[in-house]
Amino acid sequence: MRNKVLFLVSSLFWSYVLSDQCTTPLGEVSECVSLYDCSQLLSAFEQRPLQSKVVSFLRQSQCGFQGYVPRVCCGPLPAQQERQTTPRSRTTRPPTNAVGHVDPTVPEDSSPAPRNQCGVDTQGDRIYGGQFTDLDEFPWMALLGYLTSRNTITYQCGGVLFNARYVLTAAHCLIGAIEKEVGKLTTVRLGEYDTQSDRDCVDNVCADPPQDIPVLAVYPHQGFSDQNKNRKDDIGLIRLARRVTYSYYVQPICLVEPNGRLDVGNDVFVAGWGKTLNGRNSPVKLKLNVPIFAKNDCASKYRQLGVDLTDRQICAGGVFAEDACRGDSGGPLMLRRPDGVWETVAVVSFGYGCGRDGWPGVYTSVANYIDWIESTLQSSNE
Repeated sequence: MRNKVLFLVSSLFWSYVLSDQCTTPLGEVSECVSLYDCSQLLSAFEQRPLQSKVVSFLRQSQCGFQGYVPRVCCGPLPAQQERQTTPRSRTTRPPTNAVGHVDPTVPEDSSPAPRNQCGVDTQGDRIYGGQFTDLDEFPWMALLGYLTSRNTITYQCGGVLFNARYVLTAAHCLIGAIEKEVGKLTTVRLGEYDTQSDRDCVDNVCADPPQDIPVLAVYPHQGFSDQNKNRKDDIGLIRLARRVTYSYYVQPICLVEPNGRLDVGNDVFVAGWGKTLNGRNSPVKLKLNVPIFAKNDCASKYRQLGVDLTDRQICAGGVFAEDACRGDSGGPLMLRRPDGVWETVAVVSFGYGCGRDGWPGVYTSVANYIDWIESTLQSSNE
């Protein structure tokens, strides 16, 4: 009799584990599938602009992840939202061997996230150049936490998650003056929106709690020195003590390809919790649209300050009161590709003050360091 009971319990357990059945937000029994296998929700997801009501419904429909892609309890939208959504003539679907199908022969920690598994922002098209980000906008943004002499954690730099275990940032956020003036880097916070609240909510939608992950090791570029006024090789990596848990609020961004090109006037974006125009750090994640600045003109300006920029640095901004600033250091300069995928093209390095008219910020070009990033990942995982 005991064996029969054990067999029955075991059967019920495995039938539950292997079942893909779920209940939609509308109360209908359905299947839990990849978002790309649910035509009703996919057609709504691909509308631009993506309505906040649709995003909220998608969150409620989520039933897990397949690789980096959300799984949803597939079913129709509420009637009111369906009327507002018109199907597109075609849908963009990832290759069958791409999203959600990680190559088991490639160690997850030894390379950046594959280009078809990163840089996806569920917010879709938006009007930029504004102020506050949305709750799950730029889900790769990281805050770097330092242990002070008072045994408290203070967040003084930013970075971006680019695979499940590594964060890209500036070398000056890892070594040098920051260690003496602030403290040792001990933790990385992911999935943050408002540093003043324990749980962030916008329009009755609440995010998951932030993930605070200890730092296992740091890898500043060996060519960086605080003594160099031009901040040459101001780039570094952080290895986390454990892998992150992916969600709507924590996702990796793509790294620009080695041959990535930026032209003067191209719109790029910065985000972070750095100082605002009133001189205070913002508790809420901010975003800003800035243009690429002519390198020759930028180099001429900084030469007046005794700074000789290298060919591995780029300039952006130069508009009064619109600039990355202290606290944004190490954060990303981001480009949104025509296919909607985001990539990091540079790392916030330094500037002449904050938001000075005609003085762009200086950024470390990621394209010039892809080989260094990949070799550092491989060596640190040996």
